[in-house]
Amino acid sequence: MMKKMMDSLQIAAAFIGTVVGAGFASGREIIQFFTQYQAWGTAGAVLSGFLMAWIGTKMMVFARRIDAYSFNELISALFGQRFAAMIQALIFFMMFGTTGVMLAGAGAVFQEQLGWHRLTGMLLSGLIGFFFLVRGTRGLLWVNALVVPFLIAFTLILFWAHKSVPVSTLVPWSFSWIPSAIGYAAFNMTTALVVLVPLARDTPDEGALKVGGLVGGAGLAILLLLAHLMILGHPSVMLFEMPMAELVRPLGPVMHLVFIAIIFGEILTTFVGNIFGTARQMHSAFPEFLTSGKSILLLIFGSFAIAQASYGSLIRILYPLFGLLCTFLFIYLFFVRMPKK
Repeated sequence: MMKKMMDSLQIAAAFIGTVVGAGFASGREIIQFFTQYQAWGTAGAVLSGFLMAWIGTKMMVFARRIDAYSFNELISALFGQRFAAMIQALIFFMMFGTTGVMLAGAGAVFQEQLGWHRLTGMLLSGLIGFFFLVRGTRGLLWVNALVVPFLIAFTLILFWAHKSVPVSTLVPWSFSWIPSAIGYAAFNMTTALVVLVPLARDTPDEGALKVGGLVGGAGLAILLLLAHLMILGHPSVMLFEMPMAELVRPLGPVMHLVFIAIIFGEILTTFVGNIFGTARQMHSAFPEFLTSGKSILLLIFGSFAIAQASYGSLIRILYPLFGLLCTFLFIYLFFVRMPKK
């Protein structure tokens, strides 16, 4: 019983940590997909959390039942060989792009919040990420287990500190928040599955996957909602690349530094998760050419090239595009039938 509980909590932490990267922890994703719609973004945050919990749990169990080694095998089982290669290539390049955004985010944290050179944050992310990646699944679980509880605790503290802030009044009805919320869930859950599928294969208890997925999805919904409400109450922070860090500044230099460390930690969880999942994809697709170690190194160096672009511009351009591309896949996953145990 205790082992199942620990496995479920580790799955939940990996679920949250894979989705909550630089874009979420910094607040830029929240603004792009939710807060720009003001009060309707609140409903969008709840909708996204529900969709991610449902699809994420369903696909982890699906992958476990077919014993999928990587996301490639899951996609082949869902769509057949004819469409699988095209979808796998699309997801791979999205994951690759997101990994570059994580490194750009690490650079932005060090540059905007600490006044250091952005290359320092990027290099530190690459080195620490490699340290966890060489430990395989255990390294992925550990980095999330270390960082995610701190993020949850700090978000709750920050929300409590700003609890008296009034929320904007309801704006006129607009349908725009609905596709935005679905796009956020679709993009984040599709890319997260690249990480969660190999994790599901290495988890023998299906019950732990179900509990961990649902707890992780609920945790994501709460974090989305709290972050959105805080930014909604302080619209001036939307001008910064790290709006959440600006919310922490009034709490003092120590709290500000702690939150910067948490943002950096969340960047690492997504960076490590993305490299872990895409390296498995590469090894699965080209086993005779690429070992897991070579795949990891290639992905890290490639991410550095993407990270040379501005962090804010990468999120504004890439994330909505990725959300749109993933929406059709996401809708299909919602209706797919589960295989028998």
